[in-house]
Amino acid sequence: MGVDKVFDELLILRCHAGDRKALELLVKRWNKKFTSFSYKLVKDLPVAQDITQESWLSIIKGLKKLKDPSKFSTWAYRIVYNKSMDWLRGSKRNVVLEHEMPNEPVEEADYKNEQERAVYQSLRELPEREKLILSLFYLEGHRVKEIADILGIPTGTVKSRIYYAREHLKKIYKEVYYET
Repeated sequence: MGVDKVFDELLILRCHAGDRKALELLVKRWNKKFTSFSYKLVKDLPVAQDITQESWLSIIKGLKKLKDPSKFSTWAYRIVYNKSMDWLRGSKRNVVLEHEMPNEPVEEADYKNEQERAVYQSLRELPEREKLILSLFYLEGHRVKEIADILGIPTGTVKSRIYYAREHLKKIYKEVYYET
């Protein structure tokens, strides 16, 4: 078990005891991750920030009911996911083509090398569902079971989506990297 996970569990236990500083630190540690996750779903930063705030209200309200602090990450991501999906369903907005949507800001200088630039460019080309599954698995570090719980789908479906998203990413990467 990682140090960060143990520290989060300790913070949650301190929150159960009513420690406001622990809650502040928990929010500080997770807020950016939740906003980034919501943004990947709703593609609107101010909306993602609002969804994150709304999610925190639900997280804080339900935190005492969370019996197993080791489940915090999955449980909280599920709340953010549900709030994001509620917003998408409620907004009934037209789906805008991906190339018209602003991407997460990345300056050219932020890439370590041309290969890293090609990977990120390839990721932007993936459909949203594939970007989400790869982000949860590789960037957020969730296990297959946790992703299944977050998205409310079977573990076999998660494994299949990861496999096909990886294959799609490889194909796009070859096109992008070998064209540049």
